[in-house]
Amino acid sequence: MSLMRWLLLVVVLTACGDNVAPWLLEELDPQTGFWVRTPEFAVPQGQEVQDCYFFKVPDVANGADLMVDRFALGLNVGSHHMNVFRVKTIVALDPAAGEPVDMGGVQGTVVHGGAPPSPCWKSSNWADWPIVANSQQSVSDRPILDWQLPTGVATRFTPGEMLMLQIHYVNATDQTTPAKGRGGINFYRSADGDTMELGTVFATQQSIRVCRSNPQPSYSGACALPAGTHTVTAANGHFHSRGREFRIWAWDGISTTQPADDALFYQNTDWNEPLMKTDIGMVLPQTGGIWWTCDYLWTEPDGGCAAVDARDPQHANDCCYTFGPTVETSEHCNVFAYYYPKVTTGDVTCF
Repeated sequence: MSLMRWLLLVVVLTACGDNVAPWLLEELDPQTGFWVRTPEFAVPQGQEVQDCYFFKVPDVANGADLMVDRFALGLNVGSHHMNVFRVKTIVALDPAAGEPVDMGGVQGTVVHGGAPPSPCWKSSNWADWPIVANSQQSVSDRPILDWQLPTGVATRFTPGEMLMLQIHYVNATDQTTPAKGRGGINFYRSADGDTMELGTVFATQQSIRVCRSNPQPSYSGACALPAGTHTVTAANGHFHSRGREFRIWAWDGISTTQPADDALFYQNTDWNEPLMKTDIGMVLPQTGGIWWTCDYLWTEPDGGCAAVDARDPQHANDCCYTFGPTVETSEHCNVFAYYYPKVTTGDVTCF
């Protein structure tokens, strides 16, 4: 039986609630790659849980760098996101401060999020940590995102480098978790000599105000890549339940207005399970990058505006959703994009 058919057979939800059958990913031997799983965890009613798991890339290539040309990412139903980052500057989110945790194929530590203000909720703590891979796909019939990189392209890892898997679950009004939270990822070794490195872009527009008095705003951002010829191969956008449309264009690096329609390569209207688009093949301008726009529609919070107003740094008392991690009371406008070939400084973060 092929791996894909096997996955389709085992990734079946038999019922709602605690009777949900778990998705399965194969356990990889060192010749094939390495694997990571979070433990299952409860997501209490009315709460959001965001945890940060840290682990080191194992030495599965006898001291050589590891080239990975396929990722398989699995999530239980109810997940808001799962992101994997390379750990760089330590601010307040410290792997050494976490609790030891068995992650299946690796050992690591976890900094539990619970509710803010845990350091796992504060984006400035990973401001210079390049994205590696992400998934926002956690529906019952598609809990696994199986992503094969283009021919000749792979992600390079160094044995012993620290990665962080961040996982966010919601069990409230906007999203629900019918059973428990759980995530995992398989890193598949390239077997055909891929040498062109994948570069990544993590970009966010933080000047967001979706208010009662301004109910249909749009916010845009632009992010330049290192000079060169780059091809975007995959992308997805991320916003919360006030989000109505997310669009990403190729940008020339100069213009201050929205690019032309023929430069549009990503469009999504589903905030809950946003599209992860692969095999895009959009060639960016030589000295350019990406331009993105988030369109919003303000909605009255089910529980009233007190919690939303309390988060507003301007204290306008206008029920303004502003930039922040919580689904129920804040908003996002984040881009995840993947391109090749990567240059020396090719993992890009734009805040």
